Amino acid sequence: MGKYQRSRKKNGSGNAFMRFFRTKGGKITLVVFSVLFLLVGSGMCFVDGLFSGFNHVDRNSFGVDSGFNVNEEDESVDPNLPVNNDPSAMQFGSGSIISDSNILNILLIGSDTRGNEKYGRSDSMMIVSINKKTKQVKLTSLLRDMYVKIDGLQDNRINVAYGHGGPKLLADTIEKNFRVKLDNYVMVDFESFKKLINMVGGVQITLTQAEANEINNHPGTYFTNGETQRVKAGLNTLNGAGALAYSRIRHIDSDFNRTQRQRTVIEALLKSMKSSSAGTIWSVVSEMRQYVQTDLTNSQLFDLSMNSLSYLSNPLQQLSILASGAYQSENIRGMAVLVPNIEKNKALIWKFIYNR
Repeated sequence: MGKYQRSRKKNGSGNAFMRFFRTKGGKITLVVFSVLFLLVGSGMCFVDGLFSGFNHVDRNSFGVDSGFNVNEEDESVDPNLPVNNDPSAMQFGSGSIISDSNILNILLIGSDTRGNEKYGRSDSMMIVSINKKTKQVKLTSLLRDMYVKIDGLQDNRINVAYGHGGPKLLADTIEKNFRVKLDNYVMVDFESFKKLINMVGGVQITLTQAEANEINNHPGTYFTNGETQRVKAGLNTLNGAGALAYSRIRHIDSDFNRTQRQRTVIEALLKSMKSSSAGTIWSVVSEMRQYVQTDLTNSQLFDLSMNSLSYLSNPLQQLSILASGAYQSENIRGMAVLVPNIEKNKALIWKFIYNR
């Protein structure tokens, strides 16, 4: 690396980098890479100095938080749901955990830390699958209300795995239930998410009347640190706090709609960044990298950056798990949860990611 740095000083390629970022192609490179890979925790890595800003933490270094409340009760239980207080039938998926050397699976975690919790809750969980051979990127959303088997704990919502054991226990839980190898993880907290939205000037989102009412009528539920934003039905320019509130709405419908809103924000963010200046995008990436925690290595980050345009030349494919007809709504220990048919959902994930 030292040799590379010396040669860069000698030939002035640092200035060449900046000239490139002012061109149309350079700006597109910044946009697509910063949106996709900042959201999955990579960030902009064309310049050596940015590598050092990431918080690299190995998955296996995370221990168990014994103080996390693993038996929380849901305050919004539907009394009409059937009750099942004996979830002993929950099992991990069958067969070997599969992988493919051409496919990199990155677990993207959006964390919401509350009070004195060590890890917080994984309110957003997605598997970003990058096919290095076909240059295809696929996004698998995992519903937080999914009730699964967790190693060493009582069966519970899948986000309890993160709250109790961080990225390691969450990744282990996904791997053992759906038998798919997760190569790396990336974690970004909600405060970082708000900073990102604000730095690009907000996002354009069209809200329904029900969504607007939910945000306006329950500011204590959706806003933190004294931040609020009044919204209306129709098109809104949401700031960081407003976009986060929109992403977290769930009481008016379901977790399925909630994950769709999260994907809508990502798409809107991409549009905002496309209209931002190269200088703004550069500032976003430089600022946000310090808030990203990941076990991706510098070499992996560099490889992702250099191939970002190729990866995004194909449309982003998406899958939501739980799949329709492959789960059952139940009330377990006072929690309204979704109990998956593990084998059906496993088969859908395998087909989606690996085409098996």
